[in-house]
Amino acid sequence: MKNKPHLVKLKKDKNYAWCECSESKNQPFCDGSHSKLKQKFDTIVDALVEKNLISNAFELQRLIEQSDKNPVLFKAEKDVEVSLCGCKKSDNVPFCSGEHVNI
Repeated sequence: MKNKPHLVKLKKDKNYAWCECSESKNQPFCDGSHSKLKQKFDTIVDALVEKNLISNAFELQRLIEQSDKNPVLFKAEKDVEVSLCGCKKSDNVPFCSGEHVNI
């Protein structure tokens, strides 16, 4: 994750997968790392529940939501250079909305 956008050239009619989980080694695009992250979170959540270390449903839901970061799929409508979000806080994903200046 970086606190500035990724300037990339998109090709018309090509499909892209923007990384939402921040784990991809191919930022800003997905490399499948979210599936490993989800497995890790699921294992941790299961262990916490089994040992009664999670005290309420709200804490459990918050942990589960953190593991539900899937790639954002989109198709380029034309050949264009765009700024894709690098901070993962954009309100216009996958595109940069300037939220990184607030981090």
